[in-house]
Amino acid sequence: MHKLMGNERGRCECFMYSQWVYPYMPRYYHPVVPTTNENYLEPYRYNEDLFSYILHEEEEVRSTRNVDRVMKILKRQYQSIYRDAQRGGMDSKLTEYLFRSIVRFVDDNYNNYSGSINERVEKAARQLKKRDPWIFELFNLYSVSPASQVRITNTILTVSFENLRRGNEVPNPR
Repeated sequence: MHKLMGNERGRCECFMYSQWVYPYMPRYYHPVVPTTNENYLEPYRYNEDLFSYILHEEEEVRSTRNVDRVMKILKRQYQSIYRDAQRGGMDSKLTEYLFRSIVRFVDDNYNNYSGSINERVEKAARQLKKRDPWIFELFNLYSVSPASQVRITNTILTVSFENLRRGNEVPNPR
């Protein structure tokens, strides 16, 4: 084996000190830096368009405000879904986290659904079960009945679709 890659016992002999090289460890030690500069005189410059999926601060603030607003509506007007979820011993913080995760799912995928509210809720519920099955596994763990799971999920999705995009807000690009 090449000395820089490690010897037969897995030790790298390229440094003054011993360094283990594991089979899953990449064989390079310096990170790759994206650059648009062909001659690499400025190695840390990058093309902003390559990272357009990273949220800008104002979009994140808008998104968080909308999610917070929907969570307040749920907490004030839909206490029954909180009681249903917590009936089997689920902690209130975990309930809040699960509900926020569902609202966030709608916020992230709002533009992917079209049709009436009921059609969007049905499509989103199917997609949520595929993408985030852990939510429903936690419901099952805390003995939330399947009928209650459907009612809770549909209520959160309906309230989210009705309240996330009010007025002339710019839709979330995610």
